[in-house]
Amino acid sequence: MRIALGTVAALALSLPVSAIAADLPVKAPMMAPVAVYNWTGFYIGGNAGYSWGRATTDQADVASSTSVTECFRDPTSGPLTGALSTIVCAPNTQTTFPLVTGPTTAAAATSGRANVDGFVGGGQAGYNYQFDRQWLIGLETDLQYSAQRGSISGCSIAGCPLGSAFGSASTALKWFGTFRGRLGWLPTDRILLYVTGGLAYGQIDTGYISGVSGVALLPASTSIWRAGWTAGGGVEGVLSDRWTVKAEYLYADYGTFGTNLGTSAAVTTVGPFVQLSPFAPAGTVTTTTTTVRAAASTRFTDNVFRLGLNYRLTP
Repeated sequence: MRIALGTVAALALSLPVSAIAADLPVKAPMMAPVAVYNWTGFYIGGNAGYSWGRATTDQADVASSTSVTECFRDPTSGPLTGALSTIVCAPNTQTTFPLVTGPTTAAAATSGRANVDGFVGGGQAGYNYQFDRQWLIGLETDLQYSAQRGSISGCSIAGCPLGSAFGSASTALKWFGTFRGRLGWLPTDRILLYVTGGLAYGQIDTGYISGVSGVALLPASTSIWRAGWTAGGGVEGVLSDRWTVKAEYLYADYGTFGTNLGTSAAVTTVGPFVQLSPFAPAGTVTTTTTTVRAAASTRFTDNVFRLGLNYRLTP
């Protein structure tokens, strides 16, 4: 028995180490865990896009007219002198001059909508806070240059005949900014879907011409800062640990604003002298004074689509 056990031990010792190791189980190599992206932190970035604005302008005009008709005779011409010079100016039968007609008042209005479109571009900064793994809240502010311009003109009567109300308006959004909250949902740790809304503000330049065609036209221009509201949404994705890219749409409403264009007067004269006889130059002259008061108001809304790139400041 001792001889048999010794033989087995000798055979085991004589086997190569590699042969014994080959029979041992081999563990798979350990893989490094994939890091989960965390959106919490401050960021800055830039953006560019296009904007479709709409400016609806209403212009109102009130015209008041007064006519004065005068009779003219030359009392020194021909044999008709002295008392005979007060003879009525034919073909009028009125014996007292001047004749005053009016005032008469007429109101008219024009309305139209201009497309105020153009390139927009600027920068943004904000802060995100991620919670419950799939949710995010944040604040963002941005400031944008805008090349949006548009104009419209028209009359109260087709063809703009004499006496119809005429109105034209031009609108330009020079720059704008927003201050918004964001609420986001993360379908994956690197894709963010969000809605956003808050304050919108900007500088809007307008130019108006309003009045009565062929009678009196009033120009005016304004440059004002307007505040309104904005709402929209977008999608943002992770490019690397620090960089994200986004696509965003915003609707903005800047409300209604306007101006009084003031008052303008125009004078027209009708009726030159006529020769009633070889001895009596006479005639009537009618002078009409028209006063026009005009006002205009514009409501401006905007649609913005832009692409942006953000750099996360917090590692």
